[in-house]
Amino acid sequence: MQQSTLQEILGVEREIRQRLDAERERARQWLEGARREIEAQHAADVARLEATRAKRSKEAEQAAVRNADQIVRQAEAAARAVDGLTDDELRAAVARHIACIAPGAANAR
Repeated sequence: MQQSTLQEILGVEREIRQRLDAERERARQWLEGARREIEAQHAADVARLEATRAKRSKEAEQAAVRNADQIVRQAEAAARAVDGLTDDELRAAVARHIACIAPGAANAR
């Protein structure tokens, strides 16, 4: 009787150990799957962020080029306008601007 009880206990212990090992294996597989899923999501997020960064960088570059083009066109237009002035008109314009920035200019008006 003691022998059969001992064998029964050992059998139950073996079964518990097998179930525990099986549960550990399921947990390991689940963790491995979760790790792969998280890594894949991370890679997708990094790729998405890189694409967004590249797109925004290109948009900013294009906006800067448009802005620079506009500034150049305005400068060219201003240069053409100044080019069309006579020497007397230039002297008068320079005198007006100097009067605005010279000391005591407020009193000169």
